[in-house]
Parts: sequence; structure tokens; C-alpha cells
Amino acid sequence: MDDAWFGSKYPRNSDSAGLGDWQVNEDKLKGSLDHLVQRINALKGTTGESMGFGLWVEPEHCNPKSEIFEAHPEWTLHTKVIDKVYTRIQQRFQHVLNLGLVEVQDHLIKVIGDVIASTNIVYVKWDSNKAIDQMPTPSTAHSYMLGLYRVLDNLTTRFPDILWEGCASGGGRFDPGLLHYFPGSWTSDNTDPADRLYIQSGISLVYPPSSMSGHIASIPSQHSHRNTPLEFRAHVSMMCGSFGLELDPDQLNDDEKAQVKAWIVMSERISPLIVRGDLYRLATPDKSNWPAFMYMSRDGSELVLLAYQLLNRINNAVPAVRLQGLEPKAKYVIEGGETYTGDTLTNVGLKVPWKGDHDSRILFISRVS
Repeated sequence: MDDAWFGSKYPRNSDSAGLGDWQVNEDKLKGSLDHLVQRINALKGTTGESMGFGLWVEPEHCNPKSEIFEAHPEWTLHTKVIDKVYTRIQQRFQHVLNLGLVEVQDHLIKVIGDVIASTNIVYVKWDSNKAIDQMPTPSTAHSYMLGLYRVLDNLTTRFPDILWEGCASGGGRFDPGLLHYFPGSWTSDNTDPADRLYIQSGISLVYPPSSMSGHIASIPSQHSHRNTPLEFRAHVSMMCGSFGLELDPDQLNDDEKAQVKAWIVMSERISPLIVRGDLYRLATPDKSNWPAFMYMSRDGSELVLLAYQLLNRINNAVPAVRLQGLEPKAKYVIEGGETYTGDTLTNVGLKVPWKGDHDSRILFISRVS
């Protein structure tokens, strides 16, 4: 459940009020949070498992129109010289809480912990949409991050079974310090798949693919205003360790819904290779119109190839996709296709019959001897 579920005196009816007041708004939910979660848990998937419930929070910030700011304006980051307090600059109607203060840390540990403990929450998205600014001292940024780590250490230790995901205006805070507490981060608010190929390729140079989240989003893209095929959006999202949907399924026709169901099953098959396998960047989008990535199991017996065409090229010699990391004399079978030696796949490669702009392929390949 995303933004707007909270706020009592100042309900979160817009982005200008309520942020920082982590009381459940039962008028909006038509009851308690636990009552809603029980209804969600009662929904069953095709395997009979209950649907899990996740919650969005943005604990590091507050609106000026909030109970926490009314009670403790001194808790927000602001610049002060002697007795003069300079005007607090807002962004998105927000101020940043000074997590360098122990009292702020203790407050967040309690209020966020109380919400999580109140019901069966299995996933928390921790968002942050304003930069740390207006720092009163040069050391404020350092004390802020140490304070944030203390809050996260307390909460993730108290709730070890929850899946935590970091987010900062998308992927603005994708760093090793936070990945110590969050196994994954929302890779970018830009979900356009053509852009995401560049983003995900770049992030994977530093961070494991398992730490990235990718979703099939609706079209036209809210960022690029570009229309791309549903399959291309799905295949780009499958490069990430966490795969999901960011669209209204009711806007899909029956054929598209069937495709999405099949891709969910496919993503579950690919996921172990992405999370525990080795990544080979066969071609990257900054250097090729035909980027391709390969994930292979540690023992080399199973691999999946994700290949893409960004733009259709007329009368152009399209390069073959050449694999890497294979045993030269071993034989590899492409699921539903031919058998080749590792030498052939490495040196000759695979010719893909591309169809047009934003085309893609996913191939499963197994070593058979």
C-alpha cells in the first residue's frame, strides 16, 4: 500500500500535509490496518499461498502541516547562525528530519516499529524524496547517516523476516551502506525499458543484479512518453532480482493478461540464476544497438540469455550474440531449439531474427555433455 494511508489531525490527502504522522487513517481504510491486511491475506494465489501485504513509508521527512512539525520544528534540518534561524527551504512541501539527533532516531524506531508490529506486514518500502540540505554544521551529513543506520539496524533486527527495499526518488541512494540493511533498492523511478537498459547495465557494474528491482510499467511512459511493447518491458524487468508490475491489470486484454501470468512463472525460473549466478555483459546499450546479458549458474550447467534490439536497422549487418564463459568442447542445447558446442556459441554466436524497434528474446540454455 503506497502513500496516503496515514495522518490523523492532518490526513494525507495531498503531498502538502500529513507526512511524518505515522498514525493509520482508519476513515480511509474503513477500519484498522490489521483488518485490511487480513482481507489481503485471505486472497489466495494459484499455488494456494496467501497474498502478502507490503507498506510504503517515508520516515525521514515531514510536511510543515503535520503534528510532528508543530510539536518539534527543531527536529528538522535548518541553518542557524547565533540566534537567527534562516527560512527552512521546502521541496515537495517537505522538510528533512535531523536523524543525527538521538530523540529523532528514538521517535522513528518507536512509531514505525509500532505500525509494523500491529499486523502481518511482509514487505516495507523505505522512501526518501528530499536531499539532505540546510545542514547546520559540516559534520551533520555524517551524523545523519549514522543515525539512519541506527534506526535501520534496530528495525531490521527487530523484524528480520520482512523484505526491506530502499528507495530515494528512485535509485538516488543506491549504496553499500544501505544495502547492508536493505537487500534491494528501487532501481529508478524511470521505468521506461529503453532507458532502464542503460540504468540497469550501469548499476550492475557495481552492485549485484539481485539488488535491483524492475517492474513492467504502463505506457506511454510517464517519463519518456514512449510506447514500447509489453514483452520488451517484461524482458527488461527480468534483468533484476525483484520482478513485478507497475500497471493496472484491468487495462490489459485477455491475451496480455495470459502473457503476464506466463512471464511471472518465467521470472521465478530466472530468479535463481540472477540472484546466485554469474552475470556476463555480452553487449551493453552504451556501445551496441543490440545489448545482451547472460546469467549462468555457478556450476555452468544452466544459463539464461536476455537479448534486445533497441531500434530496427534497415539493410544493416546485425551482429550475432556471442556467449561467454562456456566450456569449449561441451555441448549446449537451446530450449526448444538446436544443440551447439561451447566453441560455436562463443566464437560464431547466435543470429537473432529481430522484428522491429524494441524487440527482445529470452533463451534458456543447458549444458548436456
